[in-house]
Amino acid sequence: MTSATKKFVTFVAIALVAIVAIVCSVYVISVNGKDKGTTSSAMEISAAQINKSVIEKMGYKGISELGNGDISGHFDIPENSVTQASIYIAQSSASAMEIACFKLSGAEYEEKIRTAVSEHIAAKLKGFQESPKESEYIRNYELESANGYVFMVIGENSDIAAKIFLDMFDNDGK
Repeated sequence: MTSATKKFVTFVAIALVAIVAIVCSVYVISVNGKDKGTTSSAMEISAAQINKSVIEKMGYKGISELGNGDISGHFDIPENSVTQASIYIAQSSASAMEIACFKLSGAEYEEKIRTAVSEHIAAKLKGFQESPKESEYIRNYELESANGYVFMVIGENSDIAAKIFLDMFDNDGK
């Protein structure tokens, strides 16, 4: 083999190694980028979207969403503890049906929101003490948390509604 041929073979070998290294790097970066994208998109779901999804899957009827200004009349939410809140209540004053979802501004606020929900439940129970069926729904309310959200539901099959909420995060938000 001549000197020129040896240099050419060496050059081709180095070029192939470089191409393989670049292709592998691009592959690793693209795979890691996709994983991060999936995680962040699951975290981007809003409290309102969570409630709407649960309501749709449960087939709940006769409830409507409170405006942001009306939420403080139902829950005593500590200042700066949530970034989003979505609350649906029964349209009929004879029904205790209610769904609430709060997106926490930090994990340290979860216990404060749980306390606010407990206080709300106690007040609501007093308002429905003359209705055994609705009082039972209130006493059997469900309160769950996942991925920075706290979810509460009062009503028929509240345990199933809470499971639907949890499943949104167990299945990567799908």
